[in-house]
Amino acid sequence: MTGQRKATVTATLLILILLRGCSLMESTGSGPVAKPSKVRKILGYTPEVRAVPQAEDEVNRISSRLLEAMGIPGTPSTLPAAAGPCDAVDPEFTTYYTVDHPWALWEADADDFDTAMENLRSRLPGMGWRITKDGPQNSMARNPEIKAVHTTSGHRVAIEALKKRSGDLKPQISITLVSPCYEAPEGSDPSRS
Repeated sequence: MTGQRKATVTATLLILILLRGCSLMESTGSGPVAKPSKVRKILGYTPEVRAVPQAEDEVNRISSRLLEAMGIPGTPSTLPAAAGPCDAVDPEFTTYYTVDHPWALWEADADDFDTAMENLRSRLPGMGWRITKDGPQNSMARNPEIKAVHTTSGHRVAIEALKKRSGDLKPQISITLVSPCYEAPEGSDPSRS
């Protein structure tokens, strides 16, 4: 793995940690799983019962559709989606879980980034996504960013066109896709799937 790819993977993982950190702040605290009667109140919805591999496959398929919607050439990273704790109701990762998929589009021409973001702006609503943010990042680089929520599945995505990066890091499009919380089927352990 090249130094650039290591730095990008590290940055992507930091974004994932930050996203999960927000969930931790809203959490009920580390400890036992929230009672089912409280789960809906805390999350605002009742988590669907779903096996981890099924939820991971769905997130990988959604990522593929997002890549197609960008409509530009490039090489996507190969890190697959993975289950993690639903911190708000189950920080111990025993019953409830989410699926996260941080990935990037490498070897894409930065001149095509505007095209990719414009394609996403026009195509995401037709794919069932509601755009919740479309503008520059709150950073010195002010790179373009789109955030969206899927109106029926509840998946969330953050897409950043990182045209300007510090040091000698090459431009990339960074995508972080996160599922809603799911409940593992009775008798299964989501952390061991």
